[in-house]
Amino acid sequence: MPELMEYLVRGVLIGVTYGLLAYPISLLFVATGTVDLAVGSYAVLAGAVAMALPAPYGLVAAVLIAIFAASLVGIISTILNSRRGGDALASVLASFGFAIILESVVLTAFGKDPMVRQQFGTFWNVMGIRVSPQAAVNAVTGLLILCGVFVLLYRTPWGRIMRATAVNPRGATLAGLPVTSVQFSAYVMSGVLAGIAGILILYTSGLDFASGLPLTLKSLGAAILLGLGNPLRGFFGGVAIGVVEALSVGYAPQSVGTLLPYIFIFVVLCTAGASRAKVHGLRA
Repeated sequence: MPELMEYLVRGVLIGVTYGLLAYPISLLFVATGTVDLAVGSYAVLAGAVAMALPAPYGLVAAVLIAIFAASLVGIISTILNSRRGGDALASVLASFGFAIILESVVLTAFGKDPMVRQQFGTFWNVMGIRVSPQAAVNAVTGLLILCGVFVLLYRTPWGRIMRATAVNPRGATLAGLPVTSVQFSAYVMSGVLAGIAGILILYTSGLDFASGLPLTLKSLGAAILLGLGNPLRGFFGGVAIGVVEALSVGYAPQSVGTLLPYIFIFVVLCTAGASRAKVHGLRA
């Protein structure tokens, strides 16, 4: 029983970072109707910059470089949407291509060695479970951002405009709302959140140049698990996937333990697709 509790606690703390990356995926889907597949690469780039520079300058630079990378994707997506009449697939493919470019940039500039920092050398003993103080930092950061995103979406004019844009972009444009600006600001926000997530991962489990795509896949699964259109639910989806990952590593054979989280995500994606198809069939 203590072993199970340790894996559950570890999974929740791992899932916090997935939840932080699920935020920008859901935010972009709500604002633009598309998905940014480079979110994990923003986090890796931020983590690499934070590793290369001393704190606190490295932390600030990490978030700024993630914002810059996300803004580039936002500019590219805006241009593609204006030329292709809002083709979401073109933006998705562009973000995937940019993720590959960022992976090459990190490999060239920072090398292939794993990047990790351990800020705390001691552990807390909570009911017989060894917990790093960094885990508490991650949990508190995740909850604060959860509250901040809720306030931003439901208590500010920006959030109301974003939700109106998601429901009817053409109607919002005709009503004089700054649809393009709001959509671009969603990319900027995704850079902020991905940068923070990258820093937390750096100080927790670490990352390397190839971590971007796995992070994106797990975060996309987290965002879809409880509803892609609700950024707040994505956080708890990330926690669920973190628990699945921790239990897989703890109890499954090593040969399949690393695959189980992706199988879980695959099942979630298939279930979500089947449910959506059923809904459309009933409407038809």
